Amino acid sequence: MYIFEPISTEDILKRLSSNCRLRRLEKNMSQKTLSQTSGVPLSIIQRFEHTGEISLSGFVKIVCVPGYAEDMMELIGKPKYNSIDEMVRINKNKSRKRGTDEGY
Repeated sequence: MYIFEPISTEDILKRLSSNCRLRRLEKNMSQKTLSQTSGVPLSIIQRFEHTGEISLSGFVKIVCVPGYAEDMMELIGKPKYNSIDEMVRINKNKSRKRGTDEGY
């Protein structure tokens, strides 16, 4: 069984786009300069900052420009546990190559 987080996908997208816009402005960078530096078309950057919609590849290119590549590499890099039982099960499964859905 998968437990959904109470935060909506739209809320996450809006927060990410807002944070990216803030980081861009802190660096005093225009959308045009970000586009030229990242290789992401200006229209995509504008849409992302307005709606939060972007491909993962485009997002990674954008966040690398102000220096957040390492942060992206750490995203979901460590397991999260909801209980001691889950921690034990996750630690047992670290070398698994496939999931079986057993226990969920």
